[in-house]
Amino acid sequence: MENPSSRSGKRIVLAAIDEAGLLTGIGRAPRVAIVQIDKGKPEKAEEIDVKWGEAHETEQEGLHHASIAKFMRAHNISDVIAAGAGSDMQGMLSRLGISVHFGSGNYRDALEGLLKELS
Repeated sequence: MENPSSRSGKRIVLAAIDEAGLLTGIGRAPRVAIVQIDKGKPEKAEEIDVKWGEAHETEQEGLHHASIAKFMRAHNISDVIAAGAGSDMQGMLSRLGISVHFGSGNYRDALEGLLKELS
C-alpha cells in the first residue's frame, strides 16, 4: 500500500523521540515529532506527547500496534525515523506503506540525514 503523501513529492515524517528530542524506539516512544517536508525541505514541525511506552505496558496485545497504526494514518505519515522497532512493528508499518529509517541522536540531525539520502 503506497502512502498518498509520498506520491505528491510531499512527505510527512514521524520521529520517535524522548523528552530531550533524541530518537527512541517507536513502540515505547513518549513523544513524536511530526515534520512536513515539501521539495526536500522541512516546512512545519510539531512535537506531540503520545506516551506509547505507557500504553505498551497497559494495552492488550495487538491493541498497541493498532493504536499506533491509527495515529499514523490520521497524520498521513509517509516515513518514520527511530532508534529501533521490533519486527512486528516494522511489518505493520510496511503494510501501511510507511518507510522506516533507523538512526540515533537528535531527531533534527537524523531528519537532515534522511532528507539528504532521499534527494
